[in-house]
Amino acid sequence: MIRAPISPERARKLYDFFSLFYDHVVKLESGPRTRGLEVADVKEGNAVLEVGFGTGNTLIKLAEMVGERGEVLGIDFSSKMVEKTRKRLEELDLLDRVHLAFGDARKLPYGSDKFDIVFNSYMIDLIDTPEIPLVLSEFKRVLKPRGRLSLVNLSKGESWYTNMRLYEWIYRQWPSCLGGCRPVLTKPFLEGLGFRNVKREFMLAGHLMPSEIVYGEKP
Repeated sequence: MIRAPISPERARKLYDFFSLFYDHVVKLESGPRTRGLEVADVKEGNAVLEVGFGTGNTLIKLAEMVGERGEVLGIDFSSKMVEKTRKRLEELDLLDRVHLAFGDARKLPYGSDKFDIVFNSYMIDLIDTPEIPLVLSEFKRVLKPRGRLSLVNLSKGESWYTNMRLYEWIYRQWPSCLGGCRPVLTKPFLEGLGFRNVKREFMLAGHLMPSEIVYGEKP
């Protein structure tokens, strides 16, 4: 894994800008996100946190999955994403069931052992490598015992057309390309933090973008 040189403040500004057209980007990522939700195994009545919710498409799906007895919270570091998502939820009359916050994944403003599920997609690939364990430790902290973490990220495969070597070369020259994300491999991080039954699935988003779905349970 190569390092991510973009600072949190620079990343925040990038995603404030991307909020203008982000809905067009996430269409490409829908396949891995859908699979990430499937392996998360969300049940009616669950308490679910999505970290880095973008323009809120997955939050809407989660609200449907947990039903009226469940609880959905979302946190994002882009104020523009939060604003856009809030308007969307208001139009759908979901603001009483989905609660939004502006904040940083490195220090989540929630108590420990609170959520049945933590879902996160295409965000860890933006975090610099030394900070990934910090972010994942926060995810683990807020999960209930036997709670489930589901991650979806830009990644890389083993074949010549999925090994991402060209992409990584381009990234080193212009790290802001594609939102500052680079390929990551998160399974070893989850295993190192003590998650159980950690699994990794590889798939191409939009038949083009190498992605991974990594999931496991808090002991």
